Amino acid sequence: MERRKRILVAGGSHSEMPVIEAAKNQGYYVITTGNDSDAIGHRIADKYVAGDYSDKEFIYYLAESEHVEGIVSGANDFSYISVSYACEKLGLKGHDTFENARKIHIKDEFRKLQQELGIKSPTVRKYYGTELTEDIGRDVTFPVVVKPVDLTGGKGVEVCNNLEKLHIAITKAKEVTREDYVIIEDYIEGTPHGFSSIIKDGRVVWHMIDNEQYGENKYLVLGAFSPSDVPQHVEYTLINDIEKIAEKCGLVDGLFHVQFILDKTGYPVMIDPCRRMPGDLYVLLAKYTTGVDIPHEIIKHETYCTDETRYVYKHRFVARECIMGDKSGIIKDVFVDQTVKEKMVYSYYRDFKGEALDDPLKYKAGIIIMSFDSYSEMIKMVKNFRKLVHIEME
Repeated sequence: MERRKRILVAGGSHSEMPVIEAAKNQGYYVITTGNDSDAIGHRIADKYVAGDYSDKEFIYYLAESEHVEGIVSGANDFSYISVSYACEKLGLKGHDTFENARKIHIKDEFRKLQQELGIKSPTVRKYYGTELTEDIGRDVTFPVVVKPVDLTGGKGVEVCNNLEKLHIAITKAKEVTREDYVIIEDYIEGTPHGFSSIIKDGRVVWHMIDNEQYGENKYLVLGAFSPSDVPQHVEYTLINDIEKIAEKCGLVDGLFHVQFILDKTGYPVMIDPCRRMPGDLYVLLAKYTTGVDIPHEIIKHETYCTDETRYVYKHRFVARECIMGDKSGIIKDVFVDQTVKEKMVYSYYRDFKGEALDDPLKYKAGIIIMSFDSYSEMIKMVKNFRKLVHIEME
């Protein structure tokens, strides 16, 4: 019997499920890794090996010992950086160099790259642990945003309007970062969006834009829908900027995703870029919106397969919404209105019944993806989603 090609996926949460399934459908023997042994992605893999995917030496060791033909990063910046390191050492193609992976995923390094290329960006300042004094506020104009340089999903991010809040935010950000400094950026006022693209030979060959939604937690995306309502010139600007970055860094073919703010002047300001899959089943939002099998494309590019894809756009009206709670307690059930069920094309639910909801600002009970016949129908559903779908408490 012919040996199945082996692939390592550096993650195993619900976010990685679509690529794990895509890899298995392509005939790969799939190995997953991560600290959470109960993560749903590990259950559908062929093999699970416990470990920390943010440890680049561990990923290198695991890939070498399992004799894998390719490695796919998970929906986490640490994962991509570790995978790029392991692939570089093992001579596996499909990922950027370790140096370029850090340039894209470490926030202050990406800001340097933006400035070097003339790409609009917030002004950024570094603050180390020894500098938490009254002098901090002298060179900033409020409001500002405090961020760890190495975390995603809004972890440790805080908008500050005065010196007292700035001190508290710096302390909190230092507690979660793995670096010895945090950054302070100018606050960019505008509307939040995502721009997902595929690069081939330094050029953007596929892309989509979404509108992002936030709730009480201003740094955690609740939902996104596409097509977006941003002007077309914004697409051209982002494509041009990403191609500048690709040329400067010699980026490999594959996904390039970025969150951006459309500022008051109508200009897109890149905030958080990544070369790995976005989280919370965003790859399925992209797949259902455009008709392009993005999980397949991720496997193809990150394992360096050379088959050609003709990117034909479908332009469906699709929304992805996270099911969030609004108070603490013990979860009894999730109520989903019939009008939502009629539009649902995909859903994922945690094993939530009887589970304690301690932090309603972060807890997600599930994700629902819906398809619509028109833009107006989609907007109406998105605006009313929190009333139509909610967590019921005991």
